Amino acid sequence: MMRFFAADKVVAARLSDTGDSATFVLADEGGAEVSVSLPAGQLDSLAATAQSLAGRLAEAAPAGQVPGGAIPVERWAVRPEPDDEHVVLAFRLAKGVQIELRLTRAAAQGFTRALSSLLGRLTPAAPSKSRH
Repeated sequence: MMRFFAADKVVAARLSDTGDSATFVLADEGGAEVSVSLPAGQLDSLAATAQSLAGRLAEAAPAGQVPGGAIPVERWAVRPEPDDEHVVLAFRLAKGVQIELRLTRAAAQGFTRALSSLLGRLTPAAPSKSRH
């Protein structure tokens, strides 16, 4: 029976006293841990595979992008949905990846206000005539 565990980090790793196996303690996002023991003879193969995967990740990342940083957008588009209640924001990323976000009109208006404010284009509200 095969079990699957998605590890978020390596908590610990140690070689057995006899040197014939290595034990890794892995944790998921929630902190749940699992131990995995491998024959020491497999460590070179595991390290080579991990290095190969890391190399592929580095090649796939756009130049100058810091891992875990913001993803550059090549093109973007906005279009209304036929129901007149939603709009779609589409973003084209590197290597042809496209993400489309469907927002209610109210959410899109809030997004527009936030973006305008951030960019310094929103004029301040008119002063209130009420006395405090």
